[in-house]
Amino acid sequence: MLTTGVLAQEMTPAHEELRDRAMTYFTPQNLATWRHTPDGFIKKETWVEFGRHGFLGVSLARKLGGHGLGTLGGIIINEALSQLEDAGLTLGMHVQNEIACFWLGSARDTSLKKRFLPGLLSGELVGCTCDTDLSGQADSLAFRKNGQLVLQAQKAYIVNGANADLCFVSVLLEDKLATVLVEKDRPGVRILKTYDKFGTRAIDSVLIEFDGVRVPESHVVSQRGLQQLLHWNMVMTRARFFIAADAYLIHCSLLAHILGYGTRRRIGHLPLASWPINRHALARACSDLQLMEAGLADGYQRMETKAGGVPEIAALKWFCVERATEFAALCCDLEGGAGYMLDSRALQAYAQLRGLRMAGGSQVTMLTIANGSLAWRAGLPPSAPSSAEPKGGGRG
Repeated sequence: MLTTGVLAQEMTPAHEELRDRAMTYFTPQNLATWRHTPDGFIKKETWVEFGRHGFLGVSLARKLGGHGLGTLGGIIINEALSQLEDAGLTLGMHVQNEIACFWLGSARDTSLKKRFLPGLLSGELVGCTCDTDLSGQADSLAFRKNGQLVLQAQKAYIVNGANADLCFVSVLLEDKLATVLVEKDRPGVRILKTYDKFGTRAIDSVLIEFDGVRVPESHVVSQRGLQQLLHWNMVMTRARFFIAADAYLIHCSLLAHILGYGTRRRIGHLPLASWPINRHALARACSDLQLMEAGLADGYQRMETKAGGVPEIAALKWFCVERATEFAALCCDLEGGAGYMLDSRALQAYAQLRGLRMAGGSQVTMLTIANGSLAWRAGLPPSAPSSAEPKGGGRG
């Protein structure tokens, strides 16, 4: 765990108290009572329970109504949620706590903040971010008409979409990218499909249509310009940092599992973990874990000091998720025939990591951001930093 390891010195009594409560609360037994069906996503009323127990707005500043426990508070929630062995609820929490709350906390129109942020913090309102356009579909657009905005869009793979009350929709407004707040109960908003997912099943992912939806012009949370770009980078970089931590936690748990399994399982006269080819692979997994910890410790300081780090965190997310996914696939092989059974610990971890590969931007998007920006800093082609992400980057 990060909070008992490389970040232990950052813990305060308030953080310790939060960790004790969260580790006791987020258990597989409780998750079973929160779901619609045994393998389904959580019920909407569960968000109110999360708010009542003080697990929403953990990292948000106190002046905005949050708990003011910063990035470390978010990591504590990550670690507690990792006990569930289903990364879906973790992704849902990132959207609610680190994206929706932060979008509203910095909204240009303070009336939006006053009207909606308390509901997000209490769990009475659930937020979702609608970024990913379906491939081959028309651009998501908004235009002004009679003092209102009219939206026309379809957005795919939207985490929290089924339970959401508020949608933060990315559209082109006057040829500039903008984020517009849309209440989901407005006429023209429809859920077209709820996806049946391989992993991260504790949270829903949906296809949402915005067909001629009208909202006040004041619902533009931000519009592309330098300020919007900086804010977008800050919010998405925070989300990617936490997703990197999710991958680290899965890798850590899976490493402990497979080392135990490989010691007990014998082939011939040797434990499975002692075969030279496996010993090398497991040593690399241990090294990767140490590199992840070092990267997350550096990323934590960047989050706390607001020292930028868009390409560095993109690279961190890529590394943690990529190496953890590769290791999970290897563990499936090491488990032999058990590795492709539904109750396989390794296969379940692999399923969760497949979801993390797309969350916060695909792995290809992470490499594009990291390589483009770092090359620009070094004075190499391309000649400008990668400030805009590829369309349809899977950020739903």
